[in-house]
This record gives sequence, structure tokens and C-alpha cells, in this order.
Amino acid sequence: GSGNRFVFEYTGADSAIAVNRLLKEGVKVAFTPSSHVVVDGAGRSLLEDIARDLGMTFTAAEAPPPGVPDEPKQAVRMPRVAIYQPWTGGNIDEGWTRWVLEQYEFPYTSVHNADLRSGGLRRRFDAIILPDQPPREIVDGNLGAAIRPEYRGGIGDAGVDSLQRFVSEGGTLIALGAASDLVVDRFPVPVRDQKRALRREQHFAPGAILRIQVDTSHPLGYGMAADTYGFYNNSPFFTLVDGFNTNKASVIARYPNEEVLASGWLRGEDAMAGRAAVVAVDFKPGHIVLFGL
Repeated sequence: GSGNRFVFEYTGADSAIAVNRLLKEGVKVAFTPSSHVVVDGAGRSLLEDIARDLGMTFTAAEAPPPGVPDEPKQAVRMPRVAIYQPWTGGNIDEGWTRWVLEQYEFPYTSVHNADLRSGGLRRRFDAIILPDQPPREIVDGNLGAAIRPEYRGGIGDAGVDSLQRFVSEGGTLIALGAASDLVVDRFPVPVRDQKRALRREQHFAPGAILRIQVDTSHPLGYGMAADTYGFYNNSPFFTLVDGFNTNKASVIARYPNEEVLASGWLRGEDAMAGRAAVVAVDFKPGHIVLFGL
């Protein structure tokens, strides 16, 4: 088509590369609930380059295509992302998470224990990622006498307090896998990790592909298939807790009520049926996202 306004369908990871390249060029980008991206202020040659490189299709028009103009639009900007990197012991998931951010062209900053303890995080970052790691390892770290003082320990209670302030000031905290339990334990979230209450003989999965159902009407679900798959390895799975908590929790992805297992080995499938795999909590203005997967 012709015109100076462009639209493309947001279908997940490869589309995220396009969004990031547009944002880096100072282009205005907004999402719609139908998983379209509306682009204003981009030169046609830039979009032709992206389309050619990524195998995408852009539609150009004087106005957005039918159905798009009346939809609410959620403007986005390049997020300032931090990822927590422990000094000692290593964290395989942290390395892979960095790799994913790099592949999909998200700029990021690695932060360490002292960075989280020092506070002032919201001035520097919009989102902080805690990779898959048990809460005790995050908070206490390695306290061995052989560890140099500057690398000893974890984020401590001061780091947890700093993360709480970050969320209360409008930041988004993303916890992957076992790191979700730190949030469940130390933040006022109406969420319970159901996996914790189960013994190995009741529930165990050394690595399996599970079916998940995604709420594609939620911005975190834009571009996903309503029925898809996720990799699970003895991670948390959640249930929402009723009570007087004013922080609203939303289930972004859940396991189906039957036939949870798609491939692999899983003991205690019934315990996961209907439970949440990904949960978002709105703190107004901050947010927390828990990825059990």
C-alpha cells in the first residue's frame, strides 16, 4: 500500500525485533488489543529493510486498516532493562536470559548485589529481571570465608527492600522460575506457589513440554497463540489467593484442566491442572510478573 502510516501483525519474538529496531530509530510505536502494531513517523525505506531482513509484511495506508482505528492503542518505548547477575556460583538461566535479550535486540544492564542494595533503581531502570534461582541463594548468596569480601553474600534484606521500593515507584519486576518464590514470600502478592506443598512422590517433572492456555486479551499475551506450549522443569505453578489484598492479580497463562502433558515425563499432572503458569500483579503504578515456566 501507500501512505505514511504503517501497521503489522505482532506475532511474538521476531516481531519484537522489529519493534526494537523502530524504537531505536525514534519511531512512534503502539500496540492494539488485536495484536497489531501501529507505526507513525517511519520512513518507507526503513520498513522495507526490516521487512526484507525479518520476512515480515507491513501494510501502508493514509489511515490504519479497517478495524484498527477504533481500537485503543498502547504506546511503547524502549525499556531500560536490568538483569540480576550473582557474583558466585554462576547461574545458567541468567546466561541464557541474557542471550535471549541479545537475540531479540533488547539493550540491558547487568546488576549485582551492591547495585540492588544501594537503591535508586527506579531512576535507572523500567524493568528488572530475576533469573531462575532459589530465594535463599538470591538473598544470602555465598558466605564462604574463601570468597573475596566484595563478592561475598547476596542482595540481603536491603536488596529486597530496594526491589520493593522499585515496584512501589512504578517499576516492573520480572521473576523467572524459582525466583518467583522470593516475590511470593517477600511481596504483598495474592499468589501461592502450589508446587512447594508437594513432595517429590506427589509431583515431579525433570523436564517436560506442557500445554498452556494464554489470555491473548492481556497486553502480556499479545501475539501469542491462545493454545500453545511451554517448557517446565520442577518450577513453581500458582493459584490466586482470595483476601483483602488490593493488588490485582491476573492469570496470563494457565495449564488446561486436562491433558497438561504434551511431551516428556510428568508425575502428578492432576496437581497442575487448571493452575496458573504466568501471573501478573498490578501494584499501581508498578507491576510484578511471575513466570513459573
